Amino acid sequence: MGSAADPAMEVLRRESHYALRRRTLERMRSKTTDLDAAPMRIDPAVYTDPDYARQERLAIFHGHPVVAGLSRDIPEPGDMMLFDVLGPSLLLVRNKAGVVNAFRNLCPHRGAKVVTDCSRRTRMTCRFHAWTFDLDGKLIGQPGKEGFEGIDRSDLGLIPVPVAERYGLIFVQLSGERPDIDVDDWLGDFASELAHLELDKAEPVRRSEIGCEANWKYALDTYGESYHFASLHPETIGQLAYSNIMIYDNYGLHSRLAFPRGEFMDYAERDESDWPHTNYGGLYNIFPNMVINVNSIAGVGQFYGVSRVFPGDTVDSSRTLLSTYQPAHAGTEIDIARWSEMHDFIQRVVTEEDYSVSRDGQQNLTWAPEGYQTVLGRNEIALQHWHRNLNRIMSNKR
Repeated sequence: MGSAADPAMEVLRRESHYALRRRTLERMRSKTTDLDAAPMRIDPAVYTDPDYARQERLAIFHGHPVVAGLSRDIPEPGDMMLFDVLGPSLLLVRNKAGVVNAFRNLCPHRGAKVVTDCSRRTRMTCRFHAWTFDLDGKLIGQPGKEGFEGIDRSDLGLIPVPVAERYGLIFVQLSGERPDIDVDDWLGDFASELAHLELDKAEPVRRSEIGCEANWKYALDTYGESYHFASLHPETIGQLAYSNIMIYDNYGLHSRLAFPRGEFMDYAERDESDWPHTNYGGLYNIFPNMVINVNSIAGVGQFYGVSRVFPGDTVDSSRTLLSTYQPAHAGTEIDIARWSEMHDFIQRVVTEEDYSVSRDGQQNLTWAPEGYQTVLGRNEIALQHWHRNLNRIMSNKR
C-alpha cells in the first residue's frame, strides 16, 4: 500500500457519504427520484454526424482539461505512461523532483514515438536514431550531432503539453487560450468533494480497455441514470440497487449521483445512530468523460471504479479505459483477487449489457427518419444537465 489515510479526510468523507445516504433513504421510502423541470429532446446528429464529431473532439477533448490518470499510476520518479486516446500520442513522466511532465510522444528528429515501453527509467531514448532525452524533455544525447550543426540543441527537446496534478488526478490539455491548467478553477466547488476521496493514495489494481460500436456519448449516457437497472440489469446491478431512484448534485460541468443500494432498506426505519457503516459514496462525474464509482465489495471494503469514455476513430465508435483502485482507507492489505473480481464484474456488465444497447441504439440513430429526436425524461436529470453543458460549449465554438 501507499500512504496511510488521513483521519481528517475520513471525517469529511463520512459526513459527505452519510448525508448522501440520508437523502437516498428519503427517496427510497417515498419511491421518488430527483427530477428535472421537463423532458428534453436531442437531435441524433450529435451522435451520428462526422463533422459534428470532429468539431466536438477539438472543442471538448482538446480545448478543456482531461484526466489522463491518477497520481499512483506513475508514483515514483522515472515512472511514465502513454496516453493516446485524445488523438496524438502523449507521454507523461514523473521527473526526479517528483513533478509530472507531459510531452507529445514525438521525436523532434523524424517524428517517431520516443517511448513505446513504459518501464521506469532516468532517460528516454528514441529507438529510431537513439536521440536521448531526460525526464524534463531536454535533449541530452544525439549520435552524429555534427550532422545537425546550425540548429540550437535547446530547440530539439520534446514538445511540452500543459499538465497539472491535484487531488490525485493528472490533467492534460492539448489546446486552449491559457498555457497552464487551473485545476481548482476547472473543478470549482466539486474539488472539496473529490479531495476527501484521497485519490492521491489510491492503489491501482486492474486496468482494461473496452471498445464499443457507438458514439462516446451514447456509451457515456449509460452511466448517468438508474432508470434502466430493472430492465437491462435484472440479474446484475438490478439485484444490488433500486431502479429509477436517483440523487443528483449539480456542480456546474461536474456532478455527483447516488443510486440506492438494496441493503439500505434493511435499516431504513432505524435511528441513524444505529446505521451500519457503509463505504458507498455514489458516482463522481468529472466533465467531460470520467466517472468514479465510489462503492464497496460486500464483506471486503471500498473500491474506486474509474471509467473514462473517449471518442473512437469514427463517429460510431468509442473507447473506454476502465480502472479499479483500492483506497488507502480500505485496509492495509490488498486482496487482489476480490478487487480483480469486481473489475471483471463491472467490465462484464458494461460490455455485455450497457454497451450492447449502445451499439444497437447507435445503428438505429444512424438510420433514424427525418425529424426523429431522442427524449430524456425528467427522471434522467443528470443526462439532461450534461447534454445542456455540451450544447452550450458547442454553441460557443460553432
